Amino acid sequence: MNQRISAADRPEADRRQSGTVTLWYFIGALAVGGAERTLVDLVNNVDRERYDVTVWTLFDENVLAPDVDPAIPIRTLGVRSVGGGDTFVGGVANPLDYVRGPLRFLRAVRRERPDVVQSFLFVDNTIARVAGLFSPETVVVTGARGLQNRTNPLVRAVDRLLIPLSDYIASNSASGAAAYVDRGAAPDRVGVVYNGRDLDAFVDAEPAPLREQFDVPADAPLVGMVSRLHPIKGQPDLVAAWPAVRCAVPDAHLVFVGDGPERAALEAAVAATGETASVHFTGNRDDVPGVLAALDAFVFTSYREGQSGALLEAMAAGKPIVATDIVENRELVSDGETAVLVPTAEPAALSAAIVGLLRDPARAAALGAAARADAIARFSLDRMVENFEALYESVVASDD
Repeated sequence: MNQRISAADRPEADRRQSGTVTLWYFIGALAVGGAERTLVDLVNNVDRERYDVTVWTLFDENVLAPDVDPAIPIRTLGVRSVGGGDTFVGGVANPLDYVRGPLRFLRAVRRERPDVVQSFLFVDNTIARVAGLFSPETVVVTGARGLQNRTNPLVRAVDRLLIPLSDYIASNSASGAAAYVDRGAAPDRVGVVYNGRDLDAFVDAEPAPLREQFDVPADAPLVGMVSRLHPIKGQPDLVAAWPAVRCAVPDAHLVFVGDGPERAALEAAVAATGETASVHFTGNRDDVPGVLAALDAFVFTSYREGQSGALLEAMAAGKPIVATDIVENRELVSDGETAVLVPTAEPAALSAAIVGLLRDPARAAALGAAARADAIARFSLDRMVENFEALYESVVASDD
């Protein structure tokens, strides 16, 4: 079981060992999401002889904590979430914790002076940047994971204001890196490290029993999307496109895998189309490789991304893919070569692309095979870990 240690109970002695780099990973919560999954994969696979690793979370609701190697301490700042059924953080029991939690982290950084603090998302980036002021010798590596797409003016203003406090900005997309340079970050302090996944788990997975669970005939096409149910993910477009798919392929079924704040609205939208019997919501699942193996086609309708782990996993699974034609998706897949790309918010184009793949199994199989080969070549977990370790060595050496 992972060690849960409050900041107040942490010994003040320096944890550094001779020849090691003290590396703290900091995130709001180990919730179900792409950045969080990347953190778990990264922390479990970095060279433990070289890096003395600790995971820090602001919130105490950490669904993915059991996936972290039990030898790695998880230190929570004790902010209690009241997110309810939502898998992401939905608020705090005591608003004062929005101040007390970050202050605990600032004190811990000042006291223990880790070599590197790496954060990932807006809230933890903000706290990590300020923490660097309390320990000037600590290198602060912040993430650019879709933040370039945030439209909230306060978020954008705070993020831009604090850019100079990042010693290095690691983006998981070239578009994200370019956006931060445009916002004033020094080009030599911004770089791209693409997400990686343990792709072996997706290459030859046994299909999950989705068909049996939802009474889908064995020979019926099964289309699916794996994603948080959130407005930026564009699932209403897929719901709107689905009646046209069913008109052309009457036995097709659709599964939405994941959960989120839009689930009730999506279920209501499906009911309004009259397609409740052919559309299924699975909630969050811990057998995503098997889920993907059970699909005949994968659809990804997101309006904005950093770098999509779900899309990468579908590639590794060899699925024929229909995805939105956004710049971040184009860093992963190529239209007509490894996927079919369609404009955002155009259900008619989306339905036509899905029907085209379902009616042409040979083309669908060729796209899926090409996507799998490309994923294995470019986005392995080993490559991501190697690239992050090279980054750590570079920033630690430059700080000496």
